[in-house]
Amino acid sequence: MKKLLLIGFCFSFTIILFEIFLRYSPFSNGISPVVYDKDIGMWHKKDFSNYLIKECYKNRYYFDEEGRIKSNYTYDNTKKDVVILGDSQVEALMVENEKIIHNSLYKELNGKFNILNYGLSGTSVTQQLQILKTKVNLKNVDSVIQFIFIENDLNDLDFGNINTTDRPKVHLNFNDIESFDIIYPHNTIKELIRDFLGKFELYVYLKKTIYYYQSFFTFSNVSEEKIKEQSFNLLKEEFKWQQLKGGIYQTKKLLNSLNIRYIIIVYSQFEFQDNYLEKTEKIKNFLNENKIEMLNIVPYLKKLENKGSLSFTCDSHWNGETHIEISKFIKFLF
Repeated sequence: MKKLLLIGFCFSFTIILFEIFLRYSPFSNGISPVVYDKDIGMWHKKDFSNYLIKECYKNRYYFDEEGRIKSNYTYDNTKKDVVILGDSQVEALMVENEKIIHNSLYKELNGKFNILNYGLSGTSVTQQLQILKTKVNLKNVDSVIQFIFIENDLNDLDFGNINTTDRPKVHLNFNDIESFDIIYPHNTIKELIRDFLGKFELYVYLKKTIYYYQSFFTFSNVSEEKIKEQSFNLLKEEFKWQQLKGGIYQTKKLLNSLNIRYIIIVYSQFEFQDNYLEKTEKIKNFLNENKIEMLNIVPYLKKLENKGSLSFTCDSHWNGETHIEISKFIKFLF
């Protein structure tokens, strides 16, 4: 028993020392910015700030008391709200807070509206619809701006494209644009453990380790033929497009019922011109049929690209200057 206690003490002490080393060393990667959320799967920690660190940036990000990306102005109850939805490009933890799209747009509009950022990494239109329903006070909203990165959104709508190291996400399974089932994430013991470990820098390293080694193993009792069949069905382009269209249509239906303006800003892998044209035409036709406002920012991004890099060198996320330029471009909507 003494040996077991000694081993346990040594193990715990080693973990504590390693955590201290990670936090105060050049190897720091920050800690997890999210916790389990019963409605969405994960949501930002409230009243929280930490660093997002990669080889090309080290940026301190801030969340407010609601878990939104923090605004650098004081909220004004006498003004209407403009809500911004999107994935990690809008969430922008790697960008200085004052330059992120909501703060830049607020400045460009001279404070005409409260601009609120509900961006969340790894989400698409279906999760963002749930964010609207569960996180946003829609009674004071004038407009909703939704950024859709076509390739990323389609990828995130594929139920089969889930990494075991990722937090769970709610999914809406559309049979057609009017009919869908909500597949809620479960708060399992695994999620409770991840929430606890997510308080420490050690968690980021554990995720990276698991992600690296999991490609060498297959944990499944399902036959190989069944896996192939499921993967084929889930990866079909039409299935993903049906989820995208369903999420957009249901968002429009919700906002129309509340007399809230709905604007979709579309962007794509603009360096691949042919692929971009095919996909934007497909979404453009759908939005036109359903009388949804759309702004395609790809031509504007291509002009910006001629002036300099749009993204950080170590990943594909827009840098702060791009956020500022996009806010200058879209301010004419208001």
